[in-house]
Amino acid sequence: MVKADNSDVSVVILTKNSARTIGKCLESVLQERPKEILAVDRLSRDGTLDILEDYNVGILTDSMGSLGYSRQLAVDSARGTYVMFVDSDAELCKGCISTLRYELIRNNWAGIHAMLLSTDNLSYWQKSENEKFSLTFNRPGPSKSIGTIAALFRRDLLVKYPFDANLAEAAEDIDVCLRLRKCGYAVGISSAIAYHHHRQELSAFIRQRFNYGLGDAKLGVKHRSTEMLINPLRSGVFYAIYSLVTNRARLIPFWLTGAIVQFAGVIVGVSRARSRFPST
Repeated sequence: MVKADNSDVSVVILTKNSARTIGKCLESVLQERPKEILAVDRLSRDGTLDILEDYNVGILTDSMGSLGYSRQLAVDSARGTYVMFVDSDAELCKGCISTLRYELIRNNWAGIHAMLLSTDNLSYWQKSENEKFSLTFNRPGPSKSIGTIAALFRRDLLVKYPFDANLAEAAEDIDVCLRLRKCGYAVGISSAIAYHHHRQELSAFIRQRFNYGLGDAKLGVKHRSTEMLINPLRSGVFYAIYSLVTNRARLIPFWLTGAIVQFAGVIVGVSRARSRFPST
């Protein structure tokens, strides 16, 4: 059993109209007894701030609407040795942060992410997303990159290699992992578990994947990588074929829809990205 000592961990939660899920998220974080909880609110209008004020959390405001800016704003304000990012629609299992912290130190990693399970599987898109994490992510060990749904990082490294405010819609986490890896640091997946509210409706899934594509476009242009630009389409087609040959044909619409929409985001985002990264 990992000893529960999270007194050097600052938890960061980004919020935007998160009233439906933020309460359960905060309750799961509070049971971990971190050093502090910082919420970065991105101009919520649904009562999210009222809920945050009912809890003993620090509240920061981001009016820029940039994921990269929001994350670094919290990192720069945090007082812990470690920064734990938790999505506002995620819930931590008991002992999650302690396990993440222990395994990060044991492996000498820069960052570590919990395995993810769905909080509910009411729709096709939620069930498919849950299977996607099972197939592609939930494998404890080293990884090329990790996200920020439930992830612990060394704060000193996020100060040295900060999140890029130009990566507003997505890919800010991939960019950090890429730069950390180039400098000799590693990240990985933990044995700890967190739960996530996957998007239930097709429209929400499409919006998410399109934003991923916008982020991929900026990432590809910034790092001058054609591979990053075409990877969403290539990966989606690969997993669609893989699903067919492994008797998971039910996942084919999920993979192909996500790939097409995400690549559309890449196409739209490339011209915007070139204006943001003119020197690359």
